[in-house]
Amino acid sequence: MIKKSSMKNFLFIVVLFLSLRSYGQGKIDSAASIIASANPYATKAGESIYEQGGNAYDAITAAAFALSVVEPSMSGLGGRLQVIHRNAKGKIKGLDATTQVPEKFNPAEAKEEDGFTTIGVPGVVKGLLELHQSCGVLPLEVVMVPAINYAKNGFQLLTDEADRIKSAKKELELFPSTKKHFFKNDSLFKGGEVFVQPNLASTLEEIALDKGKSFYQGTTAVNLSKEIQTGGGSLTLTDLANYKTQNSTIHKGNYRGYEIYSLGMPSYGAVVIEMLQMLDQVDLKNCSESDFLLYHAKAHALAYEDRKYLKTNETLLTKSDFAKKRWMEDTLAVKKTATVSPSSDSQNGHTTHLVAADAQGNLISLTQSLGPTMGSKVASEKGGFMLATTMGPYLGKMSPGERASSHISPVIIYKDGRPFLALGAAGGARIVPAVVQTISRFIDRDLPLDQAISAARVFQLSDKLLIENHPGIFWENLETLNELKRKKAAFEVVLKTAQFGRVQAIYRSSSGKWVGAADPDWSGTVMGKN
Repeated sequence: MIKKSSMKNFLFIVVLFLSLRSYGQGKIDSAASIIASANPYATKAGESIYEQGGNAYDAITAAAFALSVVEPSMSGLGGRLQVIHRNAKGKIKGLDATTQVPEKFNPAEAKEEDGFTTIGVPGVVKGLLELHQSCGVLPLEVVMVPAINYAKNGFQLLTDEADRIKSAKKELELFPSTKKHFFKNDSLFKGGEVFVQPNLASTLEEIALDKGKSFYQGTTAVNLSKEIQTGGGSLTLTDLANYKTQNSTIHKGNYRGYEIYSLGMPSYGAVVIEMLQMLDQVDLKNCSESDFLLYHAKAHALAYEDRKYLKTNETLLTKSDFAKKRWMEDTLAVKKTATVSPSSDSQNGHTTHLVAADAQGNLISLTQSLGPTMGSKVASEKGGFMLATTMGPYLGKMSPGERASSHISPVIIYKDGRPFLALGAAGGARIVPAVVQTISRFIDRDLPLDQAISAARVFQLSDKLLIENHPGIFWENLETLNELKRKKAAFEVVLKTAQFGRVQAIYRSSSGKWVGAADPDWSGTVMGKN
């Protein structure tokens, strides 16, 4: 059991600390240490660790584990993780803890969208533990107290999280283990109701005490492998015992004099760099809003054509000469024959992103995911956590031992040789353009960070440009839309929120303090300590 003294360090009452009417701060203008995440409970967990003398590594580990409890639709212990981090000594590193295809997996049987056959080897637990061990200063059992308390004592489920879980209800109720943990009889928990997860609390306590050994080699691993094989999946105890994180390739690019650092495969960091280095060819500071959007649409279209190089020659995508050559090619990113179509519901994103920094110089940008909403739709019966989708149509053809690649793209940016900006996004294929457009809004358009995040974004399809436009975003809608009409660009206005990625970001101001902002399309918050 976790020591009672450690429990007391988590000073607020889990069930009552948060009013659902007020999620907390969406931005902070000055803090020595800071954390931003997509869920206020997770952000509060990180802040509580700062209050106990922890650093950014401690805080982000606490928040990430908390997300597995309070935001199970987006990430969890059974998921994958990619992180880029800069420690106080100035070293930039990348950690790949994504899910891996089991050795006995048969690709010919990868036909199901959900279920046991789609489950690979989880990486989040090992990734978070190794990230914390690398530079954290507080004991792991202290860092994990917030997550354990949320699971053991309960928390008020956010309405938007309840809605996301509800969107997968038909698939979730097919699996008894999932119904056991996420349903009350035949009904899901509603927003505002207290959600208690005793099995998950026990799993988290076990992780805190033995540093994940049981999760990959002990009781949890034995139970998990048996559950999945009984359900028809291919994960074995050997797969879990042999799982290792990997050091990610760090890619570097340049944009307007800023140094861009991102991760190689299975992250899409090379595509982020390619898009930015394409956009470096044009003046985005003085152009019209419509031209700004169309330039980004062109960069998006060209770079996504080049995803074919990611597994064969991804370094090519980071070369400035290649980006310049691609930009000069006569490729229209927006066709000019269609008309404006009615607003529709686009893909609702998945995944979650969080960032943290402290006064010592530690800076972390971390993305973790289950894949689609509620992952495989399967929960571990004894462990109480959701399991990610890795194999099947979702990520395409996969081979035994292969790691799941995705659009996950955490980024760190330097200015004048010093860490300046860290960000990333959630939202599947929407992640890369969301990250690039936020960077461009902030650097090129000189918008405050919160406005750079909240500004309307675009996503280029093969036949039309999707344009975000809904209440609450920073958007010159009428003037720009009318200008797009005059240019006869084919586009679709999307009114539904959270369809163009959700960004969390922090930057170092001229005062040396950190400024942070969370995407207003989600229930994210920013908290800090001076």
